[in-house]
Amino acid sequence: MTRQQAEKTVEREQPETPAKVTHLHVQDRAFRNDAGQIVAGQQAWRRLSPLEACYAKGQLAGGSDRYTAQARFDAGQRYSEIFLTAQSSGRDSTQALNVSRSGGGLPLSQAQSDAIRVLVTIHSHMGAKDRLIVTRVCGEGHFPSAAVREVCGDYRDTVSARFREALDGLIEAMETGRRDPGRVSMGRRA
Repeated sequence: MTRQQAEKTVEREQPETPAKVTHLHVQDRAFRNDAGQIVAGQQAWRRLSPLEACYAKGQLAGGSDRYTAQARFDAGQRYSEIFLTAQSSGRDSTQALNVSRSGGGLPLSQAQSDAIRVLVTIHSHMGAKDRLIVTRVCGEGHFPSAAVREVCGDYRDTVSARFREALDGLIEAMETGRRDPGRVSMGRRA
């Protein structure tokens, strides 16, 4: 088989779209070939996170005038990065298997330890319901509707409004944590 025939075979094997395209799929990231080079003019598919989907639909706009949709989105994205860093170990599964046989767990990396410390600070300055909603949507990738129903079963207003309120609480907690990073609030608000 010649190189050109092999390249054509590889091109045919590349899926053109996700198996099931939903409203959460967008074609906006750079497409890379097998050599890792960006192919000009082609866009690859990716799935939007629930936070990105809310932002794209304009659901983060409105509510309190203190924060814009962009500020809410940025806070949610930052929380997501911190959450993912806190949850990752930085090691592969084979290392985890070897360590787990010895009876001890994997030690925390410095980045993971710092991220956990930041999460504790942020969470300590948020209300319990806001914290759960933000963790479910921005950290774990749940849809806002499911998170709000789970946390606030009797909530009568729109899900978007409650999600905006939770993101506003996140922004305030991040600002408070930035002003006084060593202080952890022991009083939990409802």
